[in-house]
Amino acid sequence: MQLSPSNELKSIVKHYLFVDSNDVEHSCYRFFSDGNPGIVFHFDAPLIQNNNTNTSEQLQPRSFIYGQITHYNNITLNGKLSMLVVVLQPFGINALLGVATSELNNAIVELTDVFKQDAYDLEDQLLEATSINQLISFFELFLVKRLAAVKQVDQNLKNAVNIIYQNRGMVSIEDLIKILPVTERQLERKFNHYIGSSPKKFADTIRFQFFLKSLQNIPSDKSLTEIIYANGFYDQAHLNKYFKINTGLTPMQYKSGYNPSVINFMRVQ
Repeated sequence: MQLSPSNELKSIVKHYLFVDSNDVEHSCYRFFSDGNPGIVFHFDAPLIQNNNTNTSEQLQPRSFIYGQITHYNNITLNGKLSMLVVVLQPFGINALLGVATSELNNAIVELTDVFKQDAYDLEDQLLEATSINQLISFFELFLVKRLAAVKQVDQNLKNAVNIIYQNRGMVSIEDLIKILPVTERQLERKFNHYIGSSPKKFADTIRFQFFLKSLQNIPSDKSLTEIIYANGFYDQAHLNKYFKINTGLTPMQYKSGYNPSVINFMRVQ
């Protein structure tokens, strides 16, 4: 289930996702980048997270902040799946914490390490909530108290992000620096600091997210090949390679297990 934030928080929060499932313990999921960092709250057993080479296993904390993801992760249920995901704007970590977002790439930071007792109190409130709306209300009250400390995001960076979304990720760095009053080097630095990604990598990620949505809603008068070209991929081989690197799956494997509300988190076995 996907829900929108209040108008007051739209500059930081993109949307909320409530994810639950009755899948059996040890079911495996795949999680890959959608270009956004986030905050996760577990209401049952936290999940076991492993990187794409299965060399870095860790038990997720009950609540945590995660940064940009540069490779897919394998997630294993450690009990019932029940969690609230606060999907932040691409620059949300920098705005909220005032740190260079690249420092948190592929990282998990316990919410209690950042917000101390306030985070413990929030966890307790969320566990006592009786509805999804109440969950979100408790979290928004927590975040609104911190709005005064939120850092201003560079306007050229925000404009670049908007242009990338407006063009479905199909925009070159050359195009961006023609539109914006920045050099290529300045743009690279801004993206690394505020988003934790290069502008090209970020644009590629957004293009891929738009393709995944298109993959699930192919019009009857369109072929897969047309959708591939329409989303900026050269051919099927180019798409398959990109898919495998970024998700560890083929397009058809993804399509068969797709979750319409969480397109970058899906069960794989």
